Amino acid sequence: MSIRDSKERFGAISIFNHWTLVAVVLGLLITGLLLAEVLPESARPYLIPLHKQVGIVAAVLLVWMVIWRWMQATRPGPIAGTSAPEALARAGMHLLLLVGAAVLAVSGVMMSVLSGHEVNVLGLFTIPAIGDDPAQAALPHMVHEYVGWAMVIAVGLHAAVGVKHHVLNKDETLTRMLGRGA
Repeated sequence: MSIRDSKERFGAISIFNHWTLVAVVLGLLITGLLLAEVLPESARPYLIPLHKQVGIVAAVLLVWMVIWRWMQATRPGPIAGTSAPEALARAGMHLLLLVGAAVLAVSGVMMSVLSGHEVNVLGLFTIPAIGDDPAQAALPHMVHEYVGWAMVIAVGLHAAVGVKHHVLNKDETLTRMLGRGA
């Protein structure tokens, strides 16, 4: 398998980027849902710092993923036989997932620093708190919550479409992101 993408295949780095970001984003969505909907308040001091650090990792991965995509001379497009509306939906979903992940990272940092909590960036440096006003933090909190729920839906749809292509269409959409297929 090639390291770089071609018109027919995703390269090893794009595949690694995709599945690493999948794992990290799923972990963030699960911990976010647990924090918001399930766990008692007493669990927050233990899980929120982990959620923040993994969120920073996701932001770094996202930036790397965008840089890597930009560096590719070519990338696989939709599989042969894909209609124009399906190709547009494919591009729109990929853009939605990337933008949604970026908005979650920014709103999460803003929510923290406006709530009086610094954000440690992987032990390299700290973004200091710039306020301690619940009213200031309300907007980024609302954005983080609503975009988080939208991402749960978008990730679920993205996965369901991949399975649909594999099981019903029997095409190589999913297998080429696994490093196999045309």
